[in-house]
Amino acid sequence: MKPTDFAIALQRFFREHLAHQRASSINTIRSYRDTFKLFLNYMSDYRSISVHKMTLDKFTAEEIGGFRKYLADVRKNTTSTRNQRMAAIHAFVGVLQIDHPDRIVQWQRILSMPSQRRRNKPVNYLTQKEMAALIAAIPTNTPKGVRDKAMFILLYDSGARVQEIIDMTVRDLRLVTLPQATITGKGRKTRVVPLMPTTVMILNEYMRKFKLNRKETEDSPLFMNRKGEKLTRFGVTYLLKEYGNRARKSEKTISNQLTPHVLRHSKAMHLLEQGVSEVVIQHILGHVDLKTTGVYAKANAEITRAALEKVEKGKKQPVEEFFWQKDEDLLSMLENI
Repeated sequence: MKPTDFAIALQRFFREHLAHQRASSINTIRSYRDTFKLFLNYMSDYRSISVHKMTLDKFTAEEIGGFRKYLADVRKNTTSTRNQRMAAIHAFVGVLQIDHPDRIVQWQRILSMPSQRRRNKPVNYLTQKEMAALIAAIPTNTPKGVRDKAMFILLYDSGARVQEIIDMTVRDLRLVTLPQATITGKGRKTRVVPLMPTTVMILNEYMRKFKLNRKETEDSPLFMNRKGEKLTRFGVTYLLKEYGNRARKSEKTISNQLTPHVLRHSKAMHLLEQGVSEVVIQHILGHVDLKTTGVYAKANAEITRAALEKVEKGKKQPVEEFFWQKDEDLLSMLENI
């Protein structure tokens, strides 16, 4: 069966544009793949347009609007997830504008579909006391415990995303003069984050016990499983929840919704509490836009306001005092990315 113009365009988008021209990360490519798998299945199941009959003239703002409604009403996706799917579609349409300029009005109608506004959720983070309880709950009388303590200390201290930590190799750490971690984030951009003395001490002990402080191990994953392979995001999340359950026995206020990203939020909030500027926090977290970092400042301000209001209620005086091959169909191509 001859491939349609849509199939050819989508193949080029993934295999040329994302993989080579933009050198997108594997996580970005997989996220975009999932978007188009969902879209093609939606068109087949709800619009009676099979994958083999999907053409560019059917790739319209109206169909994408219906797809977005399907994501919300049927799949119950959050606003953030729906916006993520739209970002993938917009990226594809950006390439279509260049390759198929004769349909420029069609593409511009899609690009004009805005992101949907989402409600601001409170930032989920651990207090310094809760963070200390979490680390204290990790036993260090086993190799696994030594590894996990080093990993979660680094995850917190660097403010890194979990994928950034599990992608790190031994050479990405410098634990001598001016200790630091070199972190590769979204868009394969790197940033250098300083490490605190306690983190350096724990990492040095981990490196010594696992014999990672040798030249031949420089390109090994920093944190490995028993097979010598790097950990997965699912695995790290599972471990964190396990230690969170232990820590909750002594510090009951620790959230049940404990994920690696909560440690990233915690680092940002603790830095704000210590008076560190948003620009410095932006660099540590690897945010492209300062507005993203501003979420923490806003949360910190709201916490402060709530505390002041609590004080106010107890006082009488006013407050001022104080992410085709020929024989290969489109879904298979996406599945194999």
